[in-house]
Formats: sequence, C-alpha cells, structure tokens
Amino acid sequence: MTVEQVINDLAALPPSDQLRVVQAIWDQLPRDAGTELSEAQQAELNRRWSEYQADPSSALTEDEFRLALGR
Repeated sequence: MTVEQVINDLAALPPSDQLRVVQAIWDQLPRDAGTELSEAQQAELNRRWSEYQADPSSALTEDEFRLALGR
C-alpha cells in the first residue's frame, strides 16, 4: 500500500475519525521531527524577528490576521 492510497482511504473516513488518526500519528512522532530549518529559512526567521523587535506594531494580532483572511 502506498502513502497516496492510505491518504485516499483516510479521506473517506468521517472527520472525527480522521482527527483520531491525525492525533495518533502526531503522538507517535519524535519530538524533534521536522524541526530542522535550512540556512535560508533560519535567515528569514532571523530577519523577521529583527523587524518585529525594531517595530512590534508591524505585527498583526491573531484577530487582525483572521480578519485580513476573511475568517
């Protein structure tokens, strides 16, 4: 069975069961899974953090962000 087949099978489940599967997978992942950043990603993160520290008002609150997305 391929990953694509598993994903297709899971998509046929009700949302509550999909969430149970997601939670089970999440709980089994190592704590450091997927946390490695490339040099470019780290540089961008550092740039954004410096920009925020220089002017905290440049950031949106969660409510402002959701409003901007129309949610």
